[in-house]
Amino acid sequence: MIYSLEKEDIPYWNKFLQGYYDTSGISSDSFDQAISVGASGEVSLTDAMLEKGIELRTAVSTSIFYTGFNMLDPVVGGLGEKARKLRQAIAIAVDFEEYISIFLNGRGIPAQGVIPPGIFGFVEGDAGINTYVYDLTPRGPERRPIELARRLLAEAGYPEGRDIETGKPLVLYFDTTATGPDDKARLDWLHKQFAKLDIQLVVRGTDYNRFQEKMLKGTAQIFQWGWNADYPDPENFLFLLYGPQGKVEHNGENAANYRNEEFDRLFMQMKNMDNGPQRQAIIDRMMAIARHDAPWLWGFHPKQFSLAHAWYRNAKPNLMANNALKYRRIDPGQRAELQATWNRPVRWPIALLLGLVLLVVLPAFFSYRSRQRRPAYTQVH
Repeated sequence: MIYSLEKEDIPYWNKFLQGYYDTSGISSDSFDQAISVGASGEVSLTDAMLEKGIELRTAVSTSIFYTGFNMLDPVVGGLGEKARKLRQAIAIAVDFEEYISIFLNGRGIPAQGVIPPGIFGFVEGDAGINTYVYDLTPRGPERRPIELARRLLAEAGYPEGRDIETGKPLVLYFDTTATGPDDKARLDWLHKQFAKLDIQLVVRGTDYNRFQEKMLKGTAQIFQWGWNADYPDPENFLFLLYGPQGKVEHNGENAANYRNEEFDRLFMQMKNMDNGPQRQAIIDRMMAIARHDAPWLWGFHPKQFSLAHAWYRNAKPNLMANNALKYRRIDPGQRAELQATWNRPVRWPIALLLGLVLLVVLPAFFSYRSRQRRPAYTQVH
């Protein structure tokens, strides 16, 4: 097995198309060349890829990227009815389907909870849908209407985005390290999501050290965070909402500082159980509690797209396995044959160049010979 370091995407992509690499990811620059997206959002390979016998393999990452609320904050935090309805309203308004379409080329699925697909505890189909954010329809889950989010916002005490007691606009603060020019489009998008509810979102950009300090002290209000699985068990995701893992009090991984006594009790009961119906039932109850309390905008699970040539086999995606290399199988004869077919030398440009050179050189040569053969004239004074 040979690995090569390519410093730029375009040479790497071209070498894959020529057959010199067996597999490839898909960069944003190459996405339209490789992937066709249908009207209903389904993805398939383009004709150019299919003609080469290239296969598309996809897998949802055992990861989650989410937007969290600091549950210690006096405005968005706490388990009271007012703050909870505010969070639920924002969860409906922030359209992660749109985010995935615009910024990820469709490479992701909206999260319905903390556990990603492929990990025990994740529930497929309607039973696993977060019904605080989605309605169940014959066409599948659909994000609940923005009118409902506005009603929840009014019930929280902020009709039309204003505090019912003071009349002042509701201003929320988003802390982030994303301050570069490439991040502007994402931050503008986030502004628009909150603007659907007439909420003014103020972005507080900072460097990473300062951001970490805010998280540790609990002075951030809304933030974005993510988690990749360390091991394939629901405990490794549910502990992100376990009270004694709170970041401010315990310097743990519960960045939202969420604490619910029933959730914590169920977590301790669940964490060392064997997988089975009893454990699943406890996880379902924990997810129902967390969805109701809405300490996160659940965000999305990234989806990995990879391409492989026809000679590369036994490569079923498994993002949690690190020992799958021994199962790979290569057909070197087919690879060599297709490399030769796709990379036949093109000689006509050389012939054309030689012809152009001759067209330029021969007239000059004959002109020079003509001057050499011309008789000399003697000038008489």
